[in-house]
Amino acid sequence: MKNQFILLFLILFSFFEANATHIVGGQLFITQNKGTVNNYRIGLTMYFDAINGNPGAEDPFVNIYVFRKRDNAAVGYLQAPKIERKSVNYTNPTCGISSLETYMITYASDVLLETSAFNDAQGYYMVWDRCCRNGTITNIKDPGDAGSLFYLEFPPIVKSNLAFNNSSPVFPTIQGDYACVNTPFNFDFGGTDADGDSLVYSLVTPMQGYSSKDQPSAPGRGSSNYPKLTWIDGISVSNMIPGPKPLSVNTRTGMLSVTAGNKGLYVFTVQVDEYRKGVKIGSLTRDFQLMVVDCPKMDAPKLLFKPTGKDTYYANNEIITVKKDDPNCFEVMVVDPSLTDLIRVNGKAINNSKNYFTILPAEFRKTSQSDTMRFQICLDECFVTYDNRPIRIELIAEDGSCPVPLMDTLTIFIRRENSTNTPPVVTTSLPGNYVHATVGVPVNFTVFGKDADKDDLELSAQGQNFSLTSQGMNFRPATGKETVQQNFTWTPPCNARKGDTLAVDFLLEDMRCSGNPLGVSKPVYFVIDQSPNNPPSVSTSLASPSLTYTIGRYDPIQFNVSASDPDTNNITLTAAGRGFDMKALGMSFTNKSGVKSLTSPYLWAPDCAMMNGESEQVFTIDFITVDKNCGAASDTTTVEVLVKDEVDVEMPEIANVITPNGDGKNDCLVLETLPPGTCGNEFKSVIIYNRWGKQVYFTREIGKNWCPDDISAGYYYYLIEYTNKSFKGGLTILK
Repeated sequence: MKNQFILLFLILFSFFEANATHIVGGQLFITQNKGTVNNYRIGLTMYFDAINGNPGAEDPFVNIYVFRKRDNAAVGYLQAPKIERKSVNYTNPTCGISSLETYMITYASDVLLETSAFNDAQGYYMVWDRCCRNGTITNIKDPGDAGSLFYLEFPPIVKSNLAFNNSSPVFPTIQGDYACVNTPFNFDFGGTDADGDSLVYSLVTPMQGYSSKDQPSAPGRGSSNYPKLTWIDGISVSNMIPGPKPLSVNTRTGMLSVTAGNKGLYVFTVQVDEYRKGVKIGSLTRDFQLMVVDCPKMDAPKLLFKPTGKDTYYANNEIITVKKDDPNCFEVMVVDPSLTDLIRVNGKAINNSKNYFTILPAEFRKTSQSDTMRFQICLDECFVTYDNRPIRIELIAEDGSCPVPLMDTLTIFIRRENSTNTPPVVTTSLPGNYVHATVGVPVNFTVFGKDADKDDLELSAQGQNFSLTSQGMNFRPATGKETVQQNFTWTPPCNARKGDTLAVDFLLEDMRCSGNPLGVSKPVYFVIDQSPNNPPSVSTSLASPSLTYTIGRYDPIQFNVSASDPDTNNITLTAAGRGFDMKALGMSFTNKSGVKSLTSPYLWAPDCAMMNGESEQVFTIDFITVDKNCGAASDTTTVEVLVKDEVDVEMPEIANVITPNGDGKNDCLVLETLPPGTCGNEFKSVIIYNRWGKQVYFTREIGKNWCPDDISAGYYYYLIEYTNKSFKGGLTILK
C-alpha cells in the first residue's frame, strides 16, 4: 500500500473505539532515510499490556498528527501501519512473573516531506493521542480513564536555504524488569543520536491529551500546553515513585535510579531534549511504567582471596607481587548464602587494553546453600608489569537473583616481574640530549628504535606538559619490526622566549604484548637561545629624497626602490601614499616579498587632474620593508614629490616667412616649441587662414609643425588658441 503524508486535515474521525486499559508507554520517532532527500520514516513505539490489555485495543494502524510550533497550525497527519510486535524480555529470563508481560508494538511509514511545508524556523511537533492507560496504576488519579499523549518536536528540514539533516534519538528495547520494595534498582532509559547531537534527560509529568473512554482515538489538536495526568495526593515529579530514594534520572546518560518504598504500578515520563552546538533543536517524551513487588530477601555473593603464604584474606589496595618463577595461577573463592543455584564470574584488567588472564571455571552451579565455590585466575605470559606499576584486576561475581542479578566486586593489584622480553632501545642522531634552538631557525634530527628480540615496534613522541602541535613540532608516529626510525622537525615559533626549556619524550614500545606493551623513552630538551635580528633597510635610486616636477615639461618620474636584509630572512617591500591612493593617481609600484633582497620600479606621470585647481601640490610616498622574522623589524624611506603647474604661457618667436620649396631649408612653420600650457590655460588648437578668411589648416595636436607643399604663395594668418588666451600673427609663403 502506498503511504502518503496528508497535508490538509480533510477528515477527522476515530478508529477502533475499544477502550480497555492497555497502554504501558512508548515514544514517537522520526528518522531520515539514508541516501535520500527529504525522505523520512515516521512512527510510534508503543508498549502494550499483554496481561490486562484488551486485544481489540491493539490498533492495526495509528494516526500521527503534525503541527507548526510557531502558531500550532495543522500541517497534516500520517496513518502508520503496525509493522512489528514482539514480547519484551527480562534481564534474567528466569525472573518472569505472571502479573507482568509486555508487548513492544511498532508502527511506521516512510514519507516524503515537502520543503515548502517544513521550513519554518521555529520547527514542528507531532502527537499521538490515545486512551486508555492501565487501570491498576498506583500513582495517578482515575488511571483507567486516563489517556496517553506522546509528543515529539523536530526542526525544519531546511535552514538558510540549506538542507538541515536530523533524526530523533534511538532507544534500545526496554527490558521488562520489575523492582523490589526497599531494594536499589537501576533502569537504563538512555538513547543514542545518529547525528551526534547531545541528549539531556529530565523527569516530567506524563501528558493525558484529549482522548477519553468516550473517544479513545481522539483527533489530534495543536497546543502549547497539553493536559497532564493528575497525581494522587503526596506525589509529584520529584517522587513519581516514592521511597527511600525516589525515582531520579541522570541528565547525561538517561539512567533511572530508584529505591521504592511500596509495591505498586508506577507511571513516569522522561523528556529527552536534543541539542546541536548548544542550541536545542528537538524534544520528545518517553512514557513507561514500573512494577514494584515484594521480593524474597536475597544476599549478594562474596568474593574472597587469600594470597599464597598469608593467613588473612586480601584487603583492598594491597599489592600482590608475583616473581617470574612463581606459579602463574592463584585461587579465589565465592560464597553466596542465597538459594540461587547459578554463579557467574568475570573479570577485567582495568589499566591494560587486554586482560591477559583467564578465569577457570567462569560459571558454577550450587548444590547447597552453604557451598563455597573456588576458581583459578591464571596469568598469561603478557601479564607483566613495568616500572613497578601494578596491574589492577576487577573480578565480578553475580548470582541469579531476581529481578536483576546481585553482584560483588573484588579489586586486586598485581605486580609481576618480566621474564623473557628484552626492552627495546631508543636513540637519536643528536650528539646529546640537549638542543640549543633559535627562534625561526629549523631544528632537524632522526629518532631510531631497535629491539634485540625482533618484535614489532611503535615509535611516538609527546611533550612534557604540552602538545607537540601547540608548538608546531612535527613528529609522526612510526612502526617497524626489529627497527624503526622517524624524523623530527621544528622551527621555534615567535612566542618562544629566551631561556625557555621544552622537553619531548620519544617513546618506543615493544608490541609483543599489544595490550600491555613494553615501553622505554628518551627525553630531549630544547633550550631557547637569544635570537639576534638585524633590521632590514630600504632605499631608492634617487640622488635626493625630494624632487620637483613641472607638469608637461618633463618625462615621467622613474626610479627603483630596493630592500635588503642582512639575516637573509623573509622580507616584504610595500609603498603607501600619505593621504592618497597611489593607484588612483596613476602611480605604478608593485609590492613584493622574498628573501634577502628585493627591487621594485616606481613610475609616475603627473597631470592636471590631480592638482585640484592649485598651482602646486606635494605628494609624499613611504616605501616600507618589514622583516618577517619574529622580531618584525622594519625600515622606511620617504620620497617627497612637488608637482607644479606653469605660471603662464610664454609664446616663443614664430617665423613670419617660410619657403616650402623642398630644399630642406625653412620649409615649415615651426610649432614644436609651443608651450603645453598650464592646468588653467591649456592648449586648444592651431588654425591657419588665407587672406580671404578661408581655413587652410587646423590641428589640436601640440608641437606639430606645418609644412605646406600644395598651397599657393601669398599672405596667410595663424591663430594659436589656449583656453584663456590666443596668439595671432601673419605669415608670408614664398615659392
